[in-house]
Amino acid sequence: MSELSLPSTEQADQLVRALRPDLRLVRMRPLTGAVSSKVTCIEVRGAGGFRCTLVLRQYGAASLRAEPRVAGNEYRLLKLLSAAGLPVPRPVLADESGAIVPGSCLLMVYIDGERVHNPADLPSFARQLAAALAAVHDCGLTRADVPFLPDIGDRVSDELETGPRAREGVVPETAIRSALRASWPPHQVNTPVVLHGDYWPGNVLWRDGRLVGLIDWEEAAFGDPLADLANIRLEIAWHFGTAVMDTLTGEYLRRRVAEPVGA
Repeated sequence: MSELSLPSTEQADQLVRALRPDLRLVRMRPLTGAVSSKVTCIEVRGAGGFRCTLVLRQYGAASLRAEPRVAGNEYRLLKLLSAAGLPVPRPVLADESGAIVPGSCLLMVYIDGERVHNPADLPSFARQLAAALAAVHDCGLTRADVPFLPDIGDRVSDELETGPRAREGVVPETAIRSALRASWPPHQVNTPVVLHGDYWPGNVLWRDGRLVGLIDWEEAAFGDPLADLANIRLEIAWHFGTAVMDTLTGEYLRRRVAEPVGA
């Protein structure tokens, strides 16, 4: 992300005034954890004693190469998910021009929470992750609601055309890719849904042991819900073992049994 600079105080102040003319910048600080973007916390005040904390996301070059409209697309998706009652950041402004702050950007309302990598209660942690994912997949958004999202099958097809990126001694990537190509595309069994696209503990916020936020939706897609479930199963198995993975899977299936296509 070295190619993207954080906004200056003047730029951040101009951006919040573009959102609402009475708003003024109080303070700003960089947030850690983002890989494909730069994220800044911005505190503002407005008329009548109004105060609010916002998050500014500036998208990196790789994200923009993959999807030039990533800021607008994420804005539209978060509006829909927020309206559906999901715990996602509420978007307030998207700017793809780069005229105010460096790069394409999205301004959202801050969620007061933190990432948790060593939970005190692993079963509760796994069950809450599963419940949140089931809620996303059951939010009711159809393909017609999100025509701007890529198809997960197309994304995987493109990925299969690239060469191996892992060391063969660590992961038998060549054999995995060969097996996938031989049976691709898979038979469509489950009704397609909105997918987070990168669902793992690093993209979930917690407060006092309770899940409060699902963040980083720039890799969202539309397709088989098992794509998200497979990703979080693998992450949980790597970090906490297969018993916790099974707890998560069982809770997800208890809450959501995907209907066959055409049901």
